[in-house]
Amino acid sequence: MSFSSRRRNYLLTPHRHDGLIEWMKSMLRHSFVLDALGATGPDTFSHFELLIDEHRSMSLRNEERPSRLKQLVPMVGIFHTPLPLRRAYEAYNKKYGVSTRKHVCISFNEIRHILNLAQIMAFAGQVSSEVKHNNNTTPPPKEQNVIEAENAAKRWEVGTPPLTSSSLPVIDGGNTPREPEFTFRGPKLITFDGDQTLYSDGSNFESNPELANHLFLLLKNKITVAVVTAAGYEYQSEKYELRLSGLLAYFQLKGLLPDECERFFLLGGECNYLFRLNNKFKLCPVKEFGPGGWLTATKHMGIDCPANWADDHVRAALDISEKSFRDSCDRQKMRARVIRKKRAVGLVPNAGERIPREALDETVLLVQSELQNNKTLLPFCAFNGGKDAWVDIGNKRVGVQVLQAYLGIPRELTLHIGDQFLNTGNDYAARDCCPCVWITDPDETTYMLKSILRLAGVSLDGHNSPSLEDFSLAIPSIQDGHAANIGNENEAVDFLEMTRRHGKVEMMDVYTGELISKTI
Repeated sequence: MSFSSRRRNYLLTPHRHDGLIEWMKSMLRHSFVLDALGATGPDTFSHFELLIDEHRSMSLRNEERPSRLKQLVPMVGIFHTPLPLRRAYEAYNKKYGVSTRKHVCISFNEIRHILNLAQIMAFAGQVSSEVKHNNNTTPPPKEQNVIEAENAAKRWEVGTPPLTSSSLPVIDGGNTPREPEFTFRGPKLITFDGDQTLYSDGSNFESNPELANHLFLLLKNKITVAVVTAAGYEYQSEKYELRLSGLLAYFQLKGLLPDECERFFLLGGECNYLFRLNNKFKLCPVKEFGPGGWLTATKHMGIDCPANWADDHVRAALDISEKSFRDSCDRQKMRARVIRKKRAVGLVPNAGERIPREALDETVLLVQSELQNNKTLLPFCAFNGGKDAWVDIGNKRVGVQVLQAYLGIPRELTLHIGDQFLNTGNDYAARDCCPCVWITDPDETTYMLKSILRLAGVSLDGHNSPSLEDFSLAIPSIQDGHAANIGNENEAVDFLEMTRRHGKVEMMDVYTGELISKTI
């Protein structure tokens, strides 16, 4: 029996590791063992920062020889912005005292958090420098970026106080303060994974007022927000609305303005079905072709535009994937079923069953290998979704690039937030086209958005956020597509009706979008 190198070296395959973070952790372990992290930690992160800057410069010049970082970490990818790692480490260490520990070395997750912080600090410093450069004809000195990073670190540590009336300029000839033009110091487009990023895996966005308020504040501050999800229900918008029912209810409850609603997008099936929020808080399909059509506007992207994918190529890739999934299911004796959609194939557990992580990893690595060996002509994404495995035609690199091209937002002003950045995850491909933040659950997403808003100079206080009770009461009317009647104290709340409508969400098969039961 012959074995491929992948199968012989399964335990050595870094499909559950991140090369850069593992290397950084190994470098910091020496300082920890010598009880010198307090003294050498900042300089070590400065060295990481230097290597990343060198790697970025060589990549921008398209140099053929590998950078020093590439030689140390062969799997390292692209860095779209500088990363102020030293300042991020110092701010994180000041808050959590990592260097004071005697028995537990700095962990993988802590380095991940520091990288995340450095990325959002980079946005704050980068945008501030650009604004100053636009107001002054001379480019900012390199030291200015360091100053902006330091200011960003301080804003992250203590938050940014809102402007007071005494600090506002006064309108000529009057006593009324005039609010200055505000520049959001951060990304202009933020894309989000769905499951395990905005809501728990396999669940819906139902009741998370804090996260919903952060997304609301982004839209209010002219930031485009897009959910880029693997969930593929074609253009059946009501099924996506069920998944985001609580978020859409919150937007309506807070009175999001029409132009602000239009900055909210959803891209389903990784990159295949584009929706935009209208002023009635409904997701409407964006037309594909003709003037203003999103596929027409992105056809110039070649193979990275879904409009350029031939049906026979799509069918061939799905045929290979379906056969591979069925073979894996039989061989590993999984209690699962195979689902085929227009541009996806999934392996999902039977009702009440669970597929082991190892079996899902094996399934994904095998189908990846078979698609590559068959020289599949289209971009695809084979990934372990945590409870299931999928192959989508297209991936999140294509999805984010489509949004960037359609909206005219450059990659360095785009941020993708997701939880699947290992090479068996579907956020992994987004690293090629924009900066990314790696979170593990909706709580971390909430914290990262709070940090982004603070660094951008947005006050989180005084926005009169609705209570959890008000938030929950808004959900049912959105689900049935009627305008919410919030704030009418004379209208009685029918809790039985609310329960019935909640049952509609809970009984939807998130894999197929099938409504198993409309009532409970």
